[in-house]
Amino acid sequence: MIDLQLSRAVIYVALPLRSRSIAAAADAAVVIHTNTEKEDINTLCKEGRLKEAVDIILYDHLSDSAAYGTLLQACAKTKALAQGKQIHSHILKTGINGTTFIENHLINFYAKCRTVGDARKAFDKMPSRNIFSWNNIIAGYVGCGDMENAEQLFSEMAERNTVSWTTMISGYAKWGSPEDARHLFDRMPVRNFISWTAMISAYAQQRQCKRAFEIYCEMQRAGMKSDQFTFGSILSACASIEALEEGKQVHTGIIKSGFESDVFVGSALVDMYAKCRGMDHAHKVFDKLSTQDVYIWTALIAGYTRCGRMEFARQLFDKIPEKNVVPWNTMISGYIQYGFAEEGLRLFSQMQQGGMKQDSYTYSSVLSACANLAALGYGKHIHSHIIKNGFESYMSVNNALVTMYFKCGTIDNAHQIFNKMSDRNAITFNAMIIGYAQHGCGKEVLLLFEQMLEAGINPDHITFIGVLSACSHAGLVDEGFLYFDAMSQDHGITPTMDHYACMIDLLGRAGQFIKAEDFMNCMPFEPDAKVWGALLGACSIHGNITLGKRAAEYLIQFEPQNDATYILLSNIYASAGMWDDVAMVRKTMEDTGLKKKVAYSWIEIKNRVHTFMVKDKSHLQTAEIYATLEGLDKHMKEKGYFPDTKLVLHDVSVEDKEQILCHHSEKLAIAFGLISTPAGTLIRIMKNLRMCSNCHIATKFICKIVGREIIVRDANRFHHFKDGLCSCDDYW
Repeated sequence: MIDLQLSRAVIYVALPLRSRSIAAAADAAVVIHTNTEKEDINTLCKEGRLKEAVDIILYDHLSDSAAYGTLLQACAKTKALAQGKQIHSHILKTGINGTTFIENHLINFYAKCRTVGDARKAFDKMPSRNIFSWNNIIAGYVGCGDMENAEQLFSEMAERNTVSWTTMISGYAKWGSPEDARHLFDRMPVRNFISWTAMISAYAQQRQCKRAFEIYCEMQRAGMKSDQFTFGSILSACASIEALEEGKQVHTGIIKSGFESDVFVGSALVDMYAKCRGMDHAHKVFDKLSTQDVYIWTALIAGYTRCGRMEFARQLFDKIPEKNVVPWNTMISGYIQYGFAEEGLRLFSQMQQGGMKQDSYTYSSVLSACANLAALGYGKHIHSHIIKNGFESYMSVNNALVTMYFKCGTIDNAHQIFNKMSDRNAITFNAMIIGYAQHGCGKEVLLLFEQMLEAGINPDHITFIGVLSACSHAGLVDEGFLYFDAMSQDHGITPTMDHYACMIDLLGRAGQFIKAEDFMNCMPFEPDAKVWGALLGACSIHGNITLGKRAAEYLIQFEPQNDATYILLSNIYASAGMWDDVAMVRKTMEDTGLKKKVAYSWIEIKNRVHTFMVKDKSHLQTAEIYATLEGLDKHMKEKGYFPDTKLVLHDVSVEDKEQILCHHSEKLAIAFGLISTPAGTLIRIMKNLRMCSNCHIATKFICKIVGREIIVRDANRFHHFKDGLCSCDDYW
């Protein structure tokens, strides 16, 4: 016969809820020991069977406060608000509340569930409180970011312990007030390693590595031992600003403390070395770890991609025993960031074929690849996957879609995504502002900026780069100065070198070189390559030989291996017919081993990319392409087109110069587009360098002759050609 008293707990748990009343009736004569039911509750909580544990409380009316405490603690840990409220209601009905122990657990439960208002009600009703009561309610306010109430309660405490102080320090750290955290830390009567770690973390979270490292060194001098969380925090600080030497010093401390074999610390070390580009050290730590999970592998792979060592990163990626979405995302984004967008898309296809589910980061990365390649067809294909898999409401994905459509030249699609977004942030508006700026839509950019302010979203330094760039491309000089001044005066943003470069570009494009030089002389720092590059580009547009030569000389000092400087200077000389100077520039390039970057253009037809270089005859339809160009050239000349032969940097005959101009890469791509698509179809061309003025003029003629809209994205901006006109109004 089964001993009912000993086996009751097992039978009770195994039976369905509706059958438990029957079991209870059958066992009515059995004396149930409270400690047995407490053990049942503990076991169920550990196994995550919270609802069954709550049922024991509700049906057996236990009076043991420890059992209620265990259950409330389990509810707090799992954020089980409904079950916790059931227990609270039961406590009130049975009248067993009133003990500080249970009330402290109630405060902690509500605080952890982020219903700090209920926690405060429980706190205010307490007839007597102890230090745990105060610490729990303060932790609740800190967790919700309500530092004002946390500060008020902290000031009212009759006594405080290290937990009280450390909770407040952690709160200031979490909500971005490291100086307030330091002020409290300095006032602490007694500190433990948790307090020190909280202070290190406060600075680490704000990327103030030097201060975090100073606190770490003070901690060592005070003879305080560090734990894995201390080392994790300081290594995170070093990684955030690539402080390799400080990281090495921390590593020495880790070895002395015996934590090098700890998986958590080892992972942080690998991550720190990888982010600081110390890959030999990272790999040594990685090889010593007894456990290498997918995240440690990913940290190492990310380090190699950051160093541009893609082959090594791929070898590691292929060796991972079991992959989740994280290493896939890391490898894909690594390819894309270092200019291997096509390889990134191929890996994405493998990810899909292998059945690995994508997340929002995957889609954002792949859309970035489509944007870089201007692969509109593939981008739309990804967009359909995003909708199918339920990611269309993710802000990061929508931001990437906006950028992709802008970079593929489809303004309307980008605006449709923007209009459908229920939530927007600064990144959303920046994507729109920069997108419109690249398309030369200055007025639209300024309207978007005002819309951003009306939405209560603060602009950042990237916003103003977009706004100033838009003013530059649209010739809005006065407006540009207004927004430049508003940066610091209205928005508290100190202009960086990038903003000054935009202003020089603005004045230079407008031909206001005296003002541009005056503006440079008033800069709070010496001009860098970006500023001199903007000035040289403007000199090339307007043929300012003297200033262009000086700008080029400075640029060569900053970037002696940049071929673009020599090419722009050579263009200035060639436009003025100064062939001896052109030859001198070419000779300098030869002596320094520099070669002109090859210009190429590409067009996507039926999801396939076709690339062309100047005078390219490698395409299967070369004969048709050249025949189309010859016909167009003849037709254009009949309409009044004259090739601008001064742009050819060769001292050859006029006829030869015309032939060279006729077969520029963008013209070959346009001709292929015309013979490969139905009449009236919009043609999109991409070019890796700036479109020359002759091709710009020719494309205006072509679009009118063939009755098509042609969009060209060059290295600087978009040109929308329609009815013989360009969206840039010849101001570019």
